[in-house]
Amino acid sequence: MQTYLKYLYPHLEPYETGYLATNSVHKIYYEISGNPKGKPIVYVHGGPGGGTSPISRRFFNPKKYKIVVFDQRGCGKSIPKLNLENNTTQDLVEDLENLRKHLSLKQVILFGGSWGTTLSLCYALKYPENVSHLILRGIFLARQSDVDWLYQEGASYLKPTEYERYKNVVLKNNLNPENLVASYHELMHHSNKAIREEALIEWTRWESALISVNKYKFKVDNLDAISEISLIENHFFYHQTFIPENYILDNINKIQHIPTYIVHGEYDLDCRPSGAYELHKSMPNSKLYLLPKTAHTQREYLIAKTLVKITDEI
Repeated sequence: MQTYLKYLYPHLEPYETGYLATNSVHKIYYEISGNPKGKPIVYVHGGPGGGTSPISRRFFNPKKYKIVVFDQRGCGKSIPKLNLENNTTQDLVEDLENLRKHLSLKQVILFGGSWGTTLSLCYALKYPENVSHLILRGIFLARQSDVDWLYQEGASYLKPTEYERYKNVVLKNNLNPENLVASYHELMHHSNKAIREEALIEWTRWESALISVNKYKFKVDNLDAISEISLIENHFFYHQTFIPENYILDNINKIQHIPTYIVHGEYDLDCRPSGAYELHKSMPNSKLYLLPKTAHTQREYLIAKTLVKITDEI
């Protein structure tokens, strides 16, 4: 199996880190690396709740780019952790805009993956004048059908054993299997700690079964990290991601002029390839890379290779 790391740039340290205050309790961690005078590019992580890591800086030529990485509300190094108060898509869009202003950036390239594609597109729809390019990997359009595919019925047909385990957590607690997102929401906020923790673990165990072509070994070695993803993801999906149904495609005319690069694995069970194709068809200035024998994450070697090729060329 090829490793994706060989396609990335070498490790580098940020030359600036800080916390951006918001209009609520949240403080957003950010860091800057690369060339202080380079093209500004912003890494927009997935999840929601996925956070960033030192790998996040390595998709970009540090001589060419001013690399901005930040953790969204409630996750990563942002504080307070796991806080769902004032944690909506609109809040995250405004955090990104305030970060752009704080760093005195005129236009930015947005580099988003999975949920990061949703947030990047929502930001571009509100502030199209501030976005020069969109580089999007693993398109998630945040429609109810996209959420249902992932958490209710769809991917379930392709991973029946793993799905049964995920669903059984709801059944054994006598909750509604017809709305697993809502039932898991109830379990994640249960008064019983053991029930809460099982729900947090099994939610992420299920999604982890869908993200790779190869067998993914799920480990429960960091409950805090699992909780960030499970709790924040479920919070957003329980609230229909806080945006109207089909919001992105219904408003796509506002950003059709932005050069957009869409990278998606043909074997992506987490986010359907059809979503990438629909987005591409709706954006005349987009280029679609549907990658064979490739699944969801940036750890897929063809995805990493393609993303670096794009950032090298634009």
